[in-house]
Amino acid sequence: MNILVLGGGGREHAICWAVRKSRKCRSLFCIPGNAGISEIAVCKNLDLNKKNELIKFCKKQEIDLVIIGPEQFLEDGLSDYIKSKGIPVFGPSKKASKLESSKSFAKRFLIKNKINTAKYKEFKSFNSAVHYVSVTKYPIVIKADGLAAGKGVIICKNKREAINGLDEIMKKKKFGSAGKKVIIEEYLSGFEVSYFAFFDKNGFAKLGYALDHKRAFNNDEGPNTGGMGCFSPTKKMTKKIQNQIEKKILIPTSLGLKKDKLVYRGILFFGLMITSQGPFVIEYNVRFGDPECQTLLRNLQTDILKIIDYNLKDKLSDLTIRNKKQSVVCVVVASKGYPGNYKKNKVISNLSKAKSIEGVEIFHAGTALKKEKVISSGGRVLAVTAQGNSIVHARKIAYKAVEAIGWKEGFFRNDIGQKNV
Repeated sequence: MNILVLGGGGREHAICWAVRKSRKCRSLFCIPGNAGISEIAVCKNLDLNKKNELIKFCKKQEIDLVIIGPEQFLEDGLSDYIKSKGIPVFGPSKKASKLESSKSFAKRFLIKNKINTAKYKEFKSFNSAVHYVSVTKYPIVIKADGLAAGKGVIICKNKREAINGLDEIMKKKKFGSAGKKVIIEEYLSGFEVSYFAFFDKNGFAKLGYALDHKRAFNNDEGPNTGGMGCFSPTKKMTKKIQNQIEKKILIPTSLGLKKDKLVYRGILFFGLMITSQGPFVIEYNVRFGDPECQTLLRNLQTDILKIIDYNLKDKLSDLTIRNKKQSVVCVVVASKGYPGNYKKNKVISNLSKAKSIEGVEIFHAGTALKKEKVISSGGRVLAVTAQGNSIVHARKIAYKAVEAIGWKEGFFRNDIGQKNV
């Protein structure tokens, strides 16, 4: 098969890495890709807003399958467009992607299908939202309704923080049009888990879970980011909890999709809070997480193209996905200043040295090539993953690799994998 992956982050590098290992893969292309992806795929810098150019490329390269990475492409209906041109595509339709692109849509879906989720209110009016936060109980969670690259969530301990948060989202438009509407939720206590399963119109196949570290700095301090690292597994995810997730969340979601005639073919990412009352859905995401993807695909044994083939044929119910029984830790190295202002075009050295450490795979995110040197081109730059026989072992390997890189223009958290072990 000739495969095209769309996207250029760490998630897409991990997808390309998994696809490249498949015997079914003949040629691999990526648009736009990055410095790391260019080592295993042919990267092209096409303007994906010019959809006709994308289709021309697919026809010329005889592409048999397009895999869409970023959620923005899915919200824009790119999956529908590619499919309409007769090219198989992995990624849900624009309609189904509303589970992520509109938190209010997702909330209504959850409540209608009696799936545990936090109580909430939605607001289009800044003044109405301010009135509500003036009389509600704290803490609360304020979310931009639309896509905000994983950063549109503010936890507020008091009225002052809530009004400031509403001002940032609705008045100052920190997240652009995503903040035209906000969701205000009750705060749930517990521990967060990112859970993944492939869904088709008949059922689902479970992939697994990882625990993400969202805050920029150690001890979960600092601003929210797209993710500073993650790990899997954790002892806290008992068989009882995993059975509850399947019974109370995965199955009702599958039945709800059928009921609403939302034909979903792709990966579905459940942001969960595991509370004393069981698992609650914080949010749906209609694509792989980043850096969860880099973590989970390290352990995947089943051929990813086999999974996608079953997915597109609506036969996931016949498939059991197999994973290695290893621990994985992923440490994100970001540009200094992220998630605020940061500098680009900084040379990154010693990658070969770090990659030579047993158990290590390095997935590139914000990187590019300049005169055969790897340079930084984004906020999150590298996802350093390590596989070991325990979380402690994997952490040791991961941080050994990070130190080997020794990138002085970047920073990282040194507590990845310590919580909830």
